[in-house]
Amino acid sequence: MSNSNHFLVRRVHSLLGLIPIGIFLLFHLTLNIIATTNPARYAAVIKTMRDTPGIFIVELIVIFLPILFHAIYGLIVVYGSGVNTLRYKYYRNWFYVLQRLTGLLTLIFIAYHVFALRFSGLSPVDTVQSLVAFVKTPFGLIFYVVGVLSAIFHFANGLWAFFITWGITIGPRSQKIATYFCSAVFIVLAVVGMTSLAHLVA
Repeated sequence: MSNSNHFLVRRVHSLLGLIPIGIFLLFHLTLNIIATTNPARYAAVIKTMRDTPGIFIVELIVIFLPILFHAIYGLIVVYGSGVNTLRYKYYRNWFYVLQRLTGLLTLIFIAYHVFALRFSGLSPVDTVQSLVAFVKTPFGLIFYVVGVLSAIFHFANGLWAFFITWGITIGPRSQKIATYFCSAVFIVLAVVGMTSLAHLVA
């Protein structure tokens, strides 16, 4: 791949990580809160989405294909990247490694989560009950805690990289501000995600 094509693909990869995948993550976390506080409303939202004409085509174009592209190129980046945390022990080098590790964990988590909740063939109510039953098992709880936190970290740290990739944060000061902002995003979303899980296992 030429340098110009590589540059373009990396920008598309970065953009898809924010839009629409990042927006979908925020929507999903909001939906999870609804599921824990009002299961009937959650079931109604899911039913409405499933019954919408052409919803699968919309999901395919807006969600599944962007995730697939982001995941495939992400795997290529992981395969071709080197790890230098032992040589350069800066926190950003560790974040570099964590970004790739959480990318792999998020991919596994999303694959299971989508299959179990979207293509299980269960009704919306049974889907919620199945999720609750799984999360209440020790393995299920660990799986979801790791999966949710990995997805949130991958998004928040990817947002920091997005700012650099698209020339929004150029100098050290703007990058430092972006670090604080993205850290706050991670903390807020992590609290939302863990609160949802806590309600499920309560």
